[in-house]
Amino acid sequence: MIKTATVAAPFSEVASKIIEQLISEGTKLVGFARVGDEQRGAELEDRHRGAIKIVYGDMADIESAHSMATVALAHLGTIDAHYHCAGVFSWNHWQHVEPEEVERLFNANFKTAWTMAKALVPMMLGEDRRSMVFVSARDTSRFIGAGFGPYMASKMALNGLVESLAAELISTNITVNAVLPTIINTEVNRNALPDINPADFVDPAQMASIMIDISQPTRHQLSGALIPINSGLI
Repeated sequence: MIKTATVAAPFSEVASKIIEQLISEGTKLVGFARVGDEQRGAELEDRHRGAIKIVYGDMADIESAHSMATVALAHLGTIDAHYHCAGVFSWNHWQHVEPEEVERLFNANFKTAWTMAKALVPMMLGEDRRSMVFVSARDTSRFIGAGFGPYMASKMALNGLVESLAAELISTNITVNAVLPTIINTEVNRNALPDINPADFVDPAQMASIMIDISQPTRHQLSGALIPINSGLI
């Protein structure tokens, strides 16, 4: 059983399903959110009274990430699992994308994962089995089409982090894995892609269940895996 966990970007649809499922199983949680999201954080805390605490900061900043992780550890006592749902998408061609947008993509999709892992790993080391699960993208393992370049590059950097961090931690109690979904069934994606049947998108609840399953202490031989979630899309 996962007794305690942290969730980065707790307001996303997948994170919400992770939170709901874990709380139903008795897990105590801390969510990592951006400064400015205090109203949504208060609403989430009210909805799950006593089961989750939201901590605010900049996950792409080393010092802020360490402070957030320290608050989480003080609140939870131990951290059994971390679910990293932070990330952004945008459509850009390399010839036209602005440097600021490339930086935004890499900050959200790669740097937040690195800084939070850097902060959390020392706090999770020990005898008990613990895990970290990240969210990448299925097409990082396929041909990358025009317009996906900057986004997929940031997710490929995340894949490299997952595989190499897992290798670094192979002799410890911590596993590191990632799920690679296609398009997730969210309101934003349904509105942006009205010609695609939502039934072909990845179900957030099923994705959350997969992430929780691979983070269980009994899955301690699964580490460094990049697990595709294909849904109905080719």
